[in-house]
Amino acid sequence: MKRVLYSVLFSCFLSVIVIQSGLAQSHESGDPYLMDQIIGQMNSELNDIPVNIRRIAVYKINYSSFRFSTEEVEYIRSEVEYAFRQYAGLTILSPPELEPNDKMKIVGSDSTLQILNVRGRSLADVSPELLNEITSKYGVQGLVELSLQRRVPEGLVIAIRMMNPVSREVVWTKSFISNQKEPEIEVDKGKTLVVKFGVGARTGDSIFIPDTTGAGTDSSLKDIVVDLHATFTYRQPLNSENSAYIGFTAGLHSLNAREANEFSLTLLEFGVSYYQAITPVKEDLNLYRIMLYLNGNVQTPLGKESGEMFSVRPGLVLNLSENLGLSVYSSIILSGETLTLENNQKITYNKIGYGIQGVIRF
Repeated sequence: MKRVLYSVLFSCFLSVIVIQSGLAQSHESGDPYLMDQIIGQMNSELNDIPVNIRRIAVYKINYSSFRFSTEEVEYIRSEVEYAFRQYAGLTILSPPELEPNDKMKIVGSDSTLQILNVRGRSLADVSPELLNEITSKYGVQGLVELSLQRRVPEGLVIAIRMMNPVSREVVWTKSFISNQKEPEIEVDKGKTLVVKFGVGARTGDSIFIPDTTGAGTDSSLKDIVVDLHATFTYRQPLNSENSAYIGFTAGLHSLNAREANEFSLTLLEFGVSYYQAITPVKEDLNLYRIMLYLNGNVQTPLGKESGEMFSVRPGLVLNLSENLGLSVYSSIILSGETLTLENNQKITYNKIGYGIQGVIRF
């Protein structure tokens, strides 16, 4: 019995949720909701109607009978007239001769006979002479034409044109979309993470080897030291064009001499990077093809080695795609080019190094 009772209660609970969800969805897709969105827009868009137009009348409504019923058209029209009256202070006229209808009109002359379908139009609309006579009779200063559409995802679309009844000049026009979307802000890839994997070369100037007597000997280090490294840069744009960035960089360097038994070092890098575009934006990439960058960093050994290198690394980045690129650079040691190894040997590097990097932008 309890199981049956619980099942019934659970079914009722689900039914209430489904009904409420359906009502909410129906409310947000119905004409009253859509017109509320449009009326809210009209509140701020009716302030540029010409000041010499104070008396208006709706004389034409363009719509598809497959999309709108007669009741829906009348409701939309009444809401638009309310907005003109409430927000623009206009007088709304409704001459019976200007009322849109679904009748057909036969127009003939001595030699021709024409049948006109005036669905959504007034008889005066197909007769300029009758239209002039009616607007003069009622003192109409502006004739309003409405065009109604339903589109996905825009929802309800209303285009309004107002013309001078005498000159037929269009003096005011606006379009309103119920489902207005906020403009999407494009997320620039450079705002996040830039990863560089590279191989470089450094040359040692000399190695100083202390002996047991306290004296030391210098030996030449002519082999090139290979610098395998990976750096990670988080950067942010400095302007709205995204042509300049500044970011923080961290990385690891593995220095290996040609002879494995000579020495090897692992350096930890921290620094600041600046990027500047030097070519125009490439439309197919949605970014700049070539950028100049400058990195200032300090590198310290990991382990029992000691010393600190202060260096700058200027380079060029070639963006091959939205996410991939290549970089070439040179490394200039400003100070701290001498490091002490674990066995108390001291190695002094040349101040200039160079290398190439692969670039991945996330």
